[in-house]
Amino acid sequence: MERTVQELDGVRREVRIHLTQYDLKPHYEQAYVRAQASIELKGFRKGKVPVAIIKQQYGRAIEAEALETIADNEFRSFAQENKLSIVGSPALTDIQKDPDGVTFVIAYEVLPQFDLGEYRGLVLNRPVKTVDDADVDREIERICLQNASFEPAQEITDEMFVATITMQDLDRETSMPIIGAESREAKVFLDDDQVDMHLRSSLRNTKVGDSFAYVAETEDEGQTPPSYYVTVTEVNKVVPAEFNNALVEQITGGRFTTTEELREDITRQLTAYFEQAGREQIENQIVDLLVQAHEITPPDSLVHNVVHQLFEDFKKRNEGAPGLEKLSAHDLEPQLKPTAERIVRWELIRNRIIEAEELRVEESDIEAAAARYGLPADQLRMVIRQNRSVIDQLLAEKAIQTIVDYAVINDVTVDAE
Repeated sequence: MERTVQELDGVRREVRIHLTQYDLKPHYEQAYVRAQASIELKGFRKGKVPVAIIKQQYGRAIEAEALETIADNEFRSFAQENKLSIVGSPALTDIQKDPDGVTFVIAYEVLPQFDLGEYRGLVLNRPVKTVDDADVDREIERICLQNASFEPAQEITDEMFVATITMQDLDRETSMPIIGAESREAKVFLDDDQVDMHLRSSLRNTKVGDSFAYVAETEDEGQTPPSYYVTVTEVNKVVPAEFNNALVEQITGGRFTTTEELREDITRQLTAYFEQAGREQIENQIVDLLVQAHEITPPDSLVHNVVHQLFEDFKKRNEGAPGLEKLSAHDLEPQLKPTAERIVRWELIRNRIIEAEELRVEESDIEAAAARYGLPADQLRMVIRQNRSVIDQLLAEKAIQTIVDYAVINDVTVDAE
């Protein structure tokens, strides 16, 4: 048996494993035994056909079918013997037969090797926001809007309207809806900044029954944006609820009964929110600084997996958006890949920091995490036994906290944005 390894580029490798006929013989014998259990021939019971007869009648087919299994077994042995850190799934790219035996060509990726740079003593800026009356008032406005009532109307005269619309794919040549195209209904609140600005602009001053052509926004300059024929079918004026004690008692289920109590609770919640946002900003700075400081080639297979995870998150966040059902991860890969590569690089660096600091999940870590999640510690321990990823998450959090403990942190006062 011969093995020849070739470095392709970055973390990609290719190994050629040549097995002689002598090397292949025990593999084939095992394949015959496995096949024997399912073979039936006249005059023999199922599973009792002699191996010699099986070889004579089915030998070539059984040996051909066994090659991929042989390649897989040989590659596993090769990886274990060389203590390789394989990433993703190896790919059998070629099988070359000759009178002397068979050569398997297998492509695979390994974890990149790199020197861990300095991660202690990072200088970080922590955004600090003190909650004021204006912050609380904005949240109260949002609450009143969430509990608004709706009055039927015929025309949209300002931003405080909800329009019910139907959307059909548009024929750009005729500026008319495509015959037979399925129409979709949607509700649009004109004061919602998350809604396409072109659609909101087109809806201003329209009446029930009005129609217009609408070209959706797209971030990809090379992609043709979808076009729709939009018809306004219903209009409702949005009337925000009055902020009073009755509203407070209603929306809190009696937990609070006065506007003053709710204002105090909003202040507490916003303070916790801004503190969490500050922690996230610190973490983002850590990731940015360390990713920029390390030259790492991220394995394509890991990047590909993260791209798909990001795409699934994107679909969940935009559920119901027009045209979403036509998109695939491949369509958004140019936009998602830079973020995916950053995530992979950071995970590789973080794992090296965990090794360097010899971090382990201790009982105190589990108890602290249980308190954060609002779970009994015993319940979290049971979850950990069933799901290894929870340990990985706790280690990731511990790595960040370790870097923060070593860091020089400057508090910077910021506004609500």
